[in-house]
Amino acid sequence: MKKMLMISYYAPPQLNAESILVAKTLKFLSRQFQVDLVTVGEEAEFKVDPFLVEEMGDDVQITRLSNPKPTSRVLRKIYRETVGRMSSIDNPIWLRAAETMMNMMVERGQYDVLYSRSQPGSSHLAALYAKKRFDLPWIAQFSDPWAHNPYHPYHGRKKQAIEAWESEVVQLADKLIFPTQEMLELYAAAHPTVDVAGKSVVLPHHYDPELYIGTEQETPSEKIRLAYIGDFYGLRSPEPLVKGLRVLKERRPDLVEGLELQVVGNVERTFHPLLEEAERTLGMTVQRVGQVPYRKSLEAMAQTDILLLVDAPSDVNLFLSSKLIDYLGARRPILGITSTKGTAGRLLQDYGWQVHHPDDVDGIADALELYLGRLDEQQARAESNSVENFSSEHVVGKLVELCQQAMQEQSNR
Repeated sequence: MKKMLMISYYAPPQLNAESILVAKTLKFLSRQFQVDLVTVGEEAEFKVDPFLVEEMGDDVQITRLSNPKPTSRVLRKIYRETVGRMSSIDNPIWLRAAETMMNMMVERGQYDVLYSRSQPGSSHLAALYAKKRFDLPWIAQFSDPWAHNPYHPYHGRKKQAIEAWESEVVQLADKLIFPTQEMLELYAAAHPTVDVAGKSVVLPHHYDPELYIGTEQETPSEKIRLAYIGDFYGLRSPEPLVKGLRVLKERRPDLVEGLELQVVGNVERTFHPLLEEAERTLGMTVQRVGQVPYRKSLEAMAQTDILLLVDAPSDVNLFLSSKLIDYLGARRPILGITSTKGTAGRLLQDYGWQVHHPDDVDGIADALELYLGRLDEQQARAESNSVENFSSEHVVGKLVELCQQAMQEQSNR
């Protein structure tokens, strides 16, 4: 079996989107490669989910490197600001440790391929070091934009430094992976001297169909449940949904009275009054469940009548939420409150689901009325839609093919 050196700052048991993707990827990737994973140790900013380690499997050799941070949220903020002023590199302590560790690991045994994932960008910088040092065939996968993220812009010297590092990663990586065509095109435009399109593939996020059914089934509710699985923060607000429900109540109060809204995830404190007022004025139950273990979130999806995808307002949505792919795997009706332009909107519309920009309140109300009036029809659509191309086995199979291609091209040089 071929041997892979994988670098991903986030990995199980951290409970965040990137770590979840790593768990599902490694479950299938480790069947084709002997994987040595370099990742972080305890990460104070995230909860842990032991199930993700179980999902990843026992066949991965893991090296966890410390990146000490304060446990206090206030002190962590001060720490981030201090590090940000002193260094343009995110996680510089961890990065130095990763470089040292890779020297030791490669000396102990030969690797056939190098695979890195981000965010954060320090994963790719560690892989960049390994590429320069050992000239391994390298696949770099971007879940989100790095130097050109519209929601997390950099400025001044830090922007210049990060753009330079990203340029070097894009140039030296043998293969690039992006979750959307829009993100690939963003990188191609940002790095015109590199044949980005020629070395890139689009691989979506993926779902594991085995994970949606739990051992304990919830007692069915008499009300129709709308559910948003994820966090509300910053520009990603529940306000468009609440406004749409208010319009619907004016038209069809009978429909709203039969609803309950469940939010499974963290809700920024500034949005608490909005949801509390909605519960009072709309006359429907609003449940704020908070963040739950990953498998519990999938079980919540499978027990929901209508799943809601809510994104921050944008003209073109460059991002593909991993949650959306999990939604497709749950086989429930989906309402997209997101830009109609971009991968997420296009994907939902291709499957016959309604998509409305967060500013289109009337459109959101129309969609809710349509779904609630024809719920059986919408559920039948969800069950009949072919989404197998988003399964973890299929998508990771494409990743394996890409790794094999990079190794073959290296041997032919």
